[in-house]
Amino acid sequence: YYPDLRPRVRATPGWSGNGMVATLNGTGFMFERRDRFADAFIEYAGSVGRPVLEIGAAYGVSTIPALERGAIITASDLDPRHLEILQGKVRPDLLPRLTLKPGKLPDIDFPLNHYAAILCSRVLHFLTGEEVDASVRNMARWLAPGGRLYLIADCPYGIWRGAIPKFEAGKASGERWPGFIVGLHNFLATPQAKPIEQPPYMNLMDPDILARTCREAGLEVLDAAFIPRPDFGGQGRMDGRENAGVLAVKPG
Repeated sequence: YYPDLRPRVRATPGWSGNGMVATLNGTGFMFERRDRFADAFIEYAGSVGRPVLEIGAAYGVSTIPALERGAIITASDLDPRHLEILQGKVRPDLLPRLTLKPGKLPDIDFPLNHYAAILCSRVLHFLTGEEVDASVRNMARWLAPGGRLYLIADCPYGIWRGAIPKFEAGKASGERWPGFIVGLHNFLATPQAKPIEQPPYMNLMDPDILARTCREAGLEVLDAAFIPRPDFGGQGRMDGRENAGVLAVKPG
Protein backbone atom coordinates (compact mmCIF):
# COMPACT_ATOMS: atom_id res chain seq x y z
CA TYR A 1 0.00 0.00 0.00
CA TYR A 2 1.10 3.55 -0.77
CA PRO A 3 3.66 2.51 -3.38
CA ASP A 4 3.99 6.21 -4.25
CA LEU A 5 2.48 9.13 -2.33
CA ARG A 6 2.84 11.51 -5.27
CA PRO A 7 -0.56 12.18 -6.85
CA ARG A 8 -1.78 10.08 -9.73
CA VAL A 9 -3.78 12.86 -11.38
CA ARG A 10 -6.24 11.91 -14.08
CA ALA A 11 -7.72 14.27 -16.66
CA THR A 12 -11.03 14.28 -14.77
CA PRO A 13 -10.42 13.49 -11.08
CA GLY A 14 -13.33 12.00 -9.20
CA TRP A 15 -14.47 8.87 -7.48
CA SER A 16 -12.04 6.16 -8.55
CA GLY A 17 -13.64 3.06 -7.07
CA ASN A 18 -10.32 1.91 -5.59
CA GLY A 19 -10.59 3.81 -2.32
CA MET A 20 -8.68 7.04 -2.90
CA VAL A 21 -8.44 9.92 -5.36
CA ALA A 22 -5.34 12.07 -5.82
CA THR A 23 -5.59 15.74 -4.95
CA LEU A 24 -4.41 18.31 -7.48
CA ASN A 25 -2.09 20.17 -5.10
CA GLY A 26 0.32 17.33 -4.39
CA THR A 27 -0.60 16.75 -0.73
CA GLY A 28 -2.12 13.28 -0.94
CA PHE A 29 -5.55 11.82 -1.51
CA MET A 30 -9.24 12.10 -0.81
CA PHE A 31 -10.29 8.79 0.74
CA GLU A 32 -13.58 7.56 -0.63
CA ARG A 33 -14.44 5.52 2.45
CA ARG A 34 -15.77 7.73 5.24
CA ASP A 35 -15.43 7.10 8.98
CA ARG A 36 -18.06 7.29 11.71
CA PHE A 37 -17.24 10.91 12.59
CA ALA A 38 -17.77 12.08 9.01
CA ASP A 39 -20.95 10.01 8.77
CA ALA A 40 -22.23 11.56 12.01
CA PHE A 41 -21.58 15.04 10.60
CA ILE A 42 -23.49 14.16 7.41
CA GLU A 43 -26.52 12.92 9.32
CA TYR A 44 -26.55 15.92 11.66
CA ALA A 45 -25.98 18.39 8.84
CA GLY A 46 -28.92 16.98 6.95
CA SER A 47 -31.28 17.24 9.90
CA VAL A 48 -30.37 20.47 11.70
CA GLY A 49 -31.85 22.95 9.20
CA ARG A 50 -29.08 25.53 9.74
CA PRO A 51 -25.82 26.26 7.87
CA VAL A 52 -22.89 23.87 8.30
CA LEU A 53 -19.30 23.96 7.06
CA GLU A 54 -16.83 21.42 5.72
CA ILE A 55 -13.15 22.37 5.66
CA GLY A 56 -10.97 20.31 3.34
CA ALA A 57 -13.93 19.20 1.27
CA ALA A 58 -11.79 17.99 -1.67
CA TYR A 59 -14.14 16.50 -4.30
CA GLY A 60 -17.13 16.24 -1.98
CA VAL A 61 -17.09 12.79 -0.42
CA SER A 62 -18.88 14.24 2.64
CA THR A 63 -20.32 17.49 1.25
CA ILE A 64 -22.41 15.82 -1.46
CA PRO A 65 -24.15 13.24 0.74
CA ALA A 66 -24.81 15.97 3.31
CA LEU A 67 -26.47 18.03 0.57
CA GLU A 68 -28.51 15.04 -0.51
CA ARG A 69 -29.80 14.72 3.06
CA GLY A 70 -30.92 18.35 3.14
CA ALA A 71 -27.87 20.25 4.43
CA ILE A 72 -27.24 23.95 3.86
CA ILE A 73 -23.49 23.68 3.50
CA THR A 74 -20.39 25.72 2.75
CA ALA A 75 -17.58 23.62 1.25
CA SER A 76 -14.06 24.97 1.64
CA ASP A 77 -10.77 23.66 0.29
CA LEU A 78 -7.22 24.83 -0.22
CA ASP A 79 -7.47 24.28 -3.98
CA PRO A 80 -10.33 26.01 -5.86
CA ARG A 81 -10.04 23.39 -8.61
CA HIS A 82 -11.25 20.75 -6.16
CA LEU A 83 -14.32 22.87 -5.43
CA GLU A 84 -15.05 23.30 -9.13
CA ILE A 85 -15.03 19.51 -9.54
CA LEU A 86 -17.21 19.12 -6.44
CA GLN A 87 -19.73 21.62 -7.83
CA GLY A 88 -19.86 19.71 -11.10
CA LYS A 89 -20.88 16.54 -9.23
CA VAL A 90 -23.83 18.16 -7.45
CA ARG A 91 -27.36 17.77 -8.80
CA PRO A 92 -28.65 21.13 -10.11
CA ASP A 93 -31.57 21.16 -7.68
CA LEU A 94 -29.15 21.02 -4.72
CA LEU A 95 -26.86 23.87 -5.82
CA PRO A 96 -28.87 26.65 -4.07
CA ARG A 97 -27.91 25.07 -0.71
CA LEU A 98 -24.19 24.89 -1.57
CA THR A 99 -21.64 27.69 -1.04
CA LEU A 100 -18.01 27.31 -2.13
CA LYS A 101 -15.10 29.14 -0.51
CA PRO A 102 -11.44 28.34 -1.23
CA GLY A 103 -8.84 29.13 1.40
CA LYS A 104 -6.17 27.86 3.73
CA LEU A 105 -6.17 27.26 7.47
CA PRO A 106 -5.61 29.16 9.67
CA ASP A 107 -5.84 32.23 7.42
CA ILE A 108 -9.33 31.73 5.97
CA ASP A 109 -12.20 33.29 7.89
CA PHE A 110 -15.94 32.64 8.23
CA PRO A 111 -18.83 34.33 10.06
CA LEU A 112 -18.75 34.23 13.86
CA ASN A 113 -21.29 32.16 15.82
CA HIS A 114 -22.82 30.97 12.55
CA TYR A 115 -22.47 27.24 11.88
CA ALA A 116 -24.46 24.43 13.49
CA ALA A 117 -21.64 22.00 12.69
CA ILE A 118 -18.15 21.95 11.19
CA LEU A 119 -16.30 18.97 9.71
CA CYS A 120 -12.53 19.16 9.26
CA SER A 121 -11.35 15.75 8.08
CA ARG A 122 -7.72 14.85 7.37
CA VAL A 123 -6.51 18.46 7.20
CA LEU A 124 -4.99 19.32 10.57
CA HIS A 125 -2.06 16.90 10.24
CA PHE A 126 -0.75 19.06 7.36
CA LEU A 127 -0.35 22.03 9.73
CA THR A 128 2.21 23.03 12.34
CA GLY A 129 1.19 22.88 15.98
CA GLU A 130 0.66 26.64 16.18
CA GLU A 131 -1.51 26.49 13.06
CA VAL A 132 -3.57 23.64 14.52
CA ASP A 133 -4.23 25.60 17.70
CA ALA A 134 -5.15 28.74 15.75
CA SER A 135 -7.41 26.79 13.36
CA VAL A 136 -9.38 25.06 16.10
CA ARG A 137 -9.77 28.34 18.01
CA ASN A 138 -11.18 29.84 14.83
CA MET A 139 -13.57 26.93 14.32
CA ALA A 140 -14.82 27.44 17.87
CA ARG A 141 -15.50 31.09 16.99
CA TRP A 142 -17.36 30.13 13.82
CA LEU A 143 -19.63 27.66 15.58
CA ALA A 144 -22.98 28.84 16.86
CA PRO A 145 -23.65 28.12 20.55
CA GLY A 146 -24.41 24.43 20.80
CA GLY A 147 -22.66 23.81 17.47
CA ARG A 148 -20.73 20.60 16.88
CA LEU A 149 -17.13 20.23 15.70
CA TYR A 150 -15.97 16.99 14.03
CA LEU A 151 -12.20 16.57 13.58
CA ILE A 152 -10.27 13.68 11.99
CA ALA A 153 -6.47 13.45 11.72
CA ASP A 154 -3.73 10.95 10.94
CA CYS A 155 -2.08 8.96 13.74
CA PRO A 156 1.40 7.43 13.84
CA TYR A 157 -0.21 3.98 14.11
CA GLY A 158 -1.39 3.87 10.49
CA ILE A 159 0.78 4.28 7.42
CA TRP A 160 3.36 6.30 9.41
CA ARG A 161 4.30 3.47 11.77
CA GLY A 162 7.96 4.38 11.64
CA ALA A 163 7.07 7.43 13.73
CA ILE A 164 5.68 5.42 16.66
CA PRO A 165 8.87 5.40 18.80
CA LYS A 166 9.39 9.15 18.35
CA PHE A 167 5.72 9.89 19.02
CA GLU A 168 5.43 7.76 22.15
CA ALA A 169 8.73 8.98 23.62
CA GLY A 170 7.83 12.59 22.92
CA LYS A 171 4.36 12.25 24.39
CA ALA A 172 5.75 10.58 27.52
CA SER A 173 8.23 13.44 27.98
CA GLY A 174 5.51 16.08 27.63
CA GLU A 175 6.17 17.33 24.10
CA ARG A 176 3.21 19.31 22.86
CA TRP A 177 3.44 18.00 19.27
CA PRO A 178 5.31 14.69 19.44
CA GLY A 179 4.10 13.61 16.01
CA PHE A 180 5.77 16.34 13.96
CA ILE A 181 7.89 14.54 11.34
CA VAL A 182 10.04 15.67 8.41
CA GLY A 183 11.42 13.35 5.74
CA LEU A 184 8.23 11.38 5.40
CA HIS A 185 9.67 8.45 3.46
CA ASN A 186 11.63 7.51 6.60
CA PHE A 187 8.44 6.89 8.60
CA LEU A 188 6.20 4.92 6.24
CA ALA A 189 5.10 1.42 7.17
CA THR A 190 6.35 0.38 3.73
CA PRO A 191 9.74 2.00 2.98
CA GLN A 192 9.96 4.14 -0.16
CA ALA A 193 12.65 3.88 -2.79
CA LYS A 194 12.27 7.59 -3.59
CA PRO A 195 11.95 10.45 -1.09
CA ILE A 196 8.50 12.01 -0.73
CA GLU A 197 8.62 15.69 -1.65
CA GLN A 198 5.06 16.68 -0.78
CA PRO A 199 3.91 17.45 1.80
CA PRO A 200 7.15 18.62 3.44
CA TYR A 201 6.08 17.47 6.91
CA MET A 202 3.26 15.80 8.84
CA ASN A 203 1.95 16.54 12.32
CA LEU A 204 0.57 13.21 13.54
CA MET A 205 -1.89 13.21 16.42
CA ASP A 206 -3.96 10.93 18.61
CA PRO A 207 -7.34 11.38 20.33
CA ASP A 208 -5.72 12.93 23.41
CA ILE A 209 -4.02 15.66 21.40
CA LEU A 210 -7.14 16.46 19.38
CA ALA A 211 -9.25 16.57 22.55
CA ARG A 212 -6.73 18.83 24.31
CA THR A 213 -6.79 21.26 21.40
CA CYS A 214 -10.59 21.42 21.48
CA ARG A 215 -10.75 21.96 25.24
CA GLU A 216 -8.17 24.73 25.05
CA ALA A 217 -10.38 26.40 22.43
CA GLY A 218 -13.27 26.41 24.93
CA LEU A 219 -15.16 23.41 23.56
CA GLU A 220 -16.61 20.46 25.44
CA VAL A 221 -15.37 17.11 24.13
CA LEU A 222 -18.13 14.54 23.76
CA ASP A 223 -16.19 11.79 21.98
CA ALA A 224 -12.50 11.18 21.31
CA ALA A 225 -11.36 7.89 19.84
CA PHE A 226 -9.09 6.07 17.43
CA ILE A 227 -10.65 5.27 14.07
CA PRO A 228 -9.95 1.90 12.43
CA ARG A 229 -9.22 2.14 8.73
CA PRO A 230 -8.95 -1.39 7.34
CA ASP A 231 -9.12 0.14 3.87
CA PHE A 232 -5.57 1.41 4.44
CA GLY A 233 -4.37 -2.18 3.91
CA GLY A 234 -0.85 -3.08 4.97
CA GLN A 235 -0.87 -6.86 5.39
CA GLY A 236 -1.50 -6.88 9.11
CA ARG A 237 0.40 -3.71 9.95
CA MET A 238 -2.78 -1.80 10.80
CA ASP A 239 -4.20 -2.24 14.30
CA GLY A 240 -7.36 -0.09 14.43
CA ARG A 241 -5.59 3.18 15.39
CA GLU A 242 -5.04 4.59 11.92
CA ASN A 243 -6.88 7.89 12.45
CA ALA A 244 -8.02 9.94 15.44
CA GLY A 245 -11.45 11.51 15.70
CA VAL A 246 -13.09 14.02 18.03
CA LEU A 247 -16.61 15.35 18.44
CA ALA A 248 -16.76 18.55 20.49
CA VAL A 249 -19.56 21.03 21.17
CA LYS A 250 -19.57 24.78 21.80
CA PRO A 251 -21.17 25.56 25.18
CA GLY A 252 -24.44 27.42 25.22
